[in-house]
Amino acid sequence: MIKPILWLLALVLTSASAFAQDIDHLSAEYSVLLNGDKTRGVNTLKIDRNNDNYNVRFSLTHWLLDVDQQANFSWKNCTATPHTFSYKTKYLGMRNEERLVFDQKTDMVLFQDKNGDKLVPTEGEAFDPVSFFFEARCDLMAGKTTLTYPVARDGEIKTTTFNVVGKEIVNTGIGPYESLIVERDRGNSSRKTRFWVAPELDYQLVQISHVENNQLSVTVTLDKLSYSLVKN
Repeated sequence: MIKPILWLLALVLTSASAFAQDIDHLSAEYSVLLNGDKTRGVNTLKIDRNNDNYNVRFSLTHWLLDVDQQANFSWKNCTATPHTFSYKTKYLGMRNEERLVFDQKTDMVLFQDKNGDKLVPTEGEAFDPVSFFFEARCDLMAGKTTLTYPVARDGEIKTTTFNVVGKEIVNTGIGPYESLIVERDRGNSSRKTRFWVAPELDYQLVQISHVENNQLSVTVTLDKLSYSLVKN
C-alpha cells in the first residue's frame, strides 16, 4: 500500500529542454497531507549537477514514515541515461531497501533487495523512478499531452503513461502558480495519481496527489524553493 506513495514523493521535473536552461542546483522543501491532515516532519529534495551528471536525493522524516531515495544519471539533449537508484524506508517499524544498477553496455538492469539479485533486460531503454520525469518535463514543454515511458520498478520494466487533463491554480508556500494537471493512466483502477507542473517555474513540479483507496490519500505541496540554472 505504501510503496506507490514512496516513489511518487521523489519526483521533481527539473530537466532541460530546447526552451530552458538546465538546472545546476536545487533545494526544496515540501509539506505533506496524509488523509487531509498535515504531517509533522522534514521533507526535502536536493538536486546537484556535475557537468552532465545529476544526483537527486529526497528525504522524508516523521513519526509514521522515513524515506531516503537517491538517483544518479547522465543528462544531455533531453535524454536521461540512468546509472543507479536506491531507496530505504521505514514504515510502522518495518524496514525496506532496494537498489537498481543500470548497465548500458548490456542493456540490463540489476534489481537488488531483501529477496536477492535479479537481472532484467531493458530492451534498449528503461528509466529509474526519477530520471524519466526529467524527460517528461521536456515533452511537456514541447506541447505533448500523452507521455509514455518504460520504468524499472518492482523487479520489472513497466510501461507508464500520463495524460495532461487540464490546468489549475496551485497555492504553494512561495505563492500561487497556474499549473498543468498531469494524471497517470491507470485504466479502470480507482487509484488516482496527479501531478501539477508550473510553467512559470520552468515546468517544475509544485504538487502531487495520490489516492490509494478510501482510507489512504497523500498530497505533497511545494513549500520552499531555491535553484540556479546552468550558465551558457
